Amino acid sequence: MIKSIQPIRKWGAMVLSAAMVFSLAACGGNSSDNGSTTASSSPKSEATTAPKSDVKLTMWHWKIAFDPGFKAVADAFKKKTGITVETTATTPDEAYFQKLTASAAAGNLPDIWAYHASPLGGAYDGKAVEWSAELGKDAAWKSGFLPAALTGVTVSQANVEAYAKSEKSSNWIKAAKAGQTYGLPLDVGAFYMVYGNKKLVKSAGLDAKAPKTMEEWLTMMNTVKQKTGTPGLVFSAKAAGVYSSWFVNFVDYMKNGPESFTKFMKRDELLSDPKHIWSLKIIDDMAKKGLILPGSVTLDIDAADQAFAQGKAAFSIGGTFTYATLKALGMNPDDIFSFRVPAYEGSVVANATVTPFPLVQIVANNDSPHKKEAIEFVKFLTSEEGQVLYANNAFDLPAVKIKDTSKLNDSLKAMAESLSSESNWWSENPTIGQEVYKDDWKVFHNNMVKVMLGEMTVEDAAKDYDKAAEAFKAKEAK
Repeated sequence: MIKSIQPIRKWGAMVLSAAMVFSLAACGGNSSDNGSTTASSSPKSEATTAPKSDVKLTMWHWKIAFDPGFKAVADAFKKKTGITVETTATTPDEAYFQKLTASAAAGNLPDIWAYHASPLGGAYDGKAVEWSAELGKDAAWKSGFLPAALTGVTVSQANVEAYAKSEKSSNWIKAAKAGQTYGLPLDVGAFYMVYGNKKLVKSAGLDAKAPKTMEEWLTMMNTVKQKTGTPGLVFSAKAAGVYSSWFVNFVDYMKNGPESFTKFMKRDELLSDPKHIWSLKIIDDMAKKGLILPGSVTLDIDAADQAFAQGKAAFSIGGTFTYATLKALGMNPDDIFSFRVPAYEGSVVANATVTPFPLVQIVANNDSPHKKEAIEFVKFLTSEEGQVLYANNAFDLPAVKIKDTSKLNDSLKAMAESLSSESNWWSENPTIGQEVYKDDWKVFHNNMVKVMLGEMTVEDAAKDYDKAAEAFKAKEAK
């Protein structure tokens, strides 16, 4: 069965072209009286003709909004094998990852766990199953994954070289080899999405449709504030990665083009440069106009989503995964519209598109007494049959190729068919945008918050970051 604790959480997926605005509909989780969502194998799966097994697998994750998807797969798996899969969701994500890390240190990890998709992500120095042999034995299963999804969780030669240079790498990480895979992709998607509240936007006398430019979007937010008194935007300013990795890096890429963007990410161009300082100026301008929901600096991702779902702001920054959370929070799909983050007028790559990449991976415990059964479940979850069940019930885009998209619900079908599988600069250079996860960007985040609160000027915040970036670059060069 599936049981879960604490309220809603997100992630999931797809990538849209610049002009794509989609209508959405799907399934959310069921709530019990005590605030938990509980799912158990259906009576049908307990039929006397079903296989019998005393094995009960434990699976941990942080995505309560997706529990219906895990439930559907667990029910089907039990019907096929007799094996029970019990899933526990813990939120917010910080609490989940702290719990997971503590359990790894104590040696009591579950049979299966979810982790952010990345090479070696959640492997905990060899406590995870390495999948390359299993993938090698089943060519049909391996070829079923979207190429970008599987590549995104597989150790590359570039990863190996980076691990060797990193002071933070353990001996086990330094021994990693290209081609190793310690987690399998569950879903695909992208950040760079904005969600809008149709009711609020229309009540301000505006059309609830995607703005063509950043300037038009800012005007929309300002109009909503003036006409309704409701702030234009809410996002998690507490979570360090949201603003920088779900917004700034892609907008800067569009605005300045690949060459300048790469130089900025590699610390060869300054944040104080007029080309790049926009990322602080836009925050400063919105804060001074009252366009950002007060208290956003204290909101984690879940709380920010909830505030948006409750109509406390007209727009929210998120990802393709955000819709499932909004639906699970009770927001009417008819009241939601969404679009890719807009580009500034005159941007070098105004119509940039991104290809789907893995968001979450599923990891199996290499030391589990039920390792064989855990591997069997993960293979079923990542098969086309399992992924269709998961996707339709979690409203999450699958990480495998669905040959017959009619098996997906209508909204997912439209989203899946709109995915860009063509290679472009952004998809060929994924690590460039990921520079925002490095240590010096923590300074950027802290300064951005101070700008929002009026405690630091844009100019001082930019110069302070530039110093941190210079120090980081010098350290990396050693």
